[in-house]
Amino acid sequence: MRDPSPAVVREVTTALRPLTGALPPGLPWELLGDARVELRRAGYRLLRGHGVDVELCAALMLTLDPDSRLAERGKADVTRLARDGARTTWRRTPPPELPVTVAQHGELVALAARATTVLGEDTSRMLTTWLACTRPGG
Repeated sequence: MRDPSPAVVREVTTALRPLTGALPPGLPWELLGDARVELRRAGYRLLRGHGVDVELCAALMLTLDPDSRLAERGKADVTRLARDGARTTWRRTPPPELPVTVAQHGELVALAARATTVLGEDTSRMLTTWLACTRPGG
């Protein structure tokens, strides 16, 4: 996974995506925090599809990435998730559930606050409203 070649990292990530349940649970998060951009991208790809809570946390982290392409990917995904979570009168489907503990909810709120300037006013407002409506125990 930590091969020096970005092409090998990309191929290994593609091969492992269907098998992420067999990977050590902390590995994608470790990769997301790595110094190498291709490993951060791999970590993010391995975290996708593991529930709204995991995707939102990873996307918020990515919005603050020093690599502009990764930061844009994170911003686009947070925007999509915030729109899905927005409670609008015309929606027929309920917003996605955000099954988080109080501590995880606090982490998401803190990450959202740190990403506010990157996300912009509209996305930040939708995200803040969604997080307020999905507060554990509330």
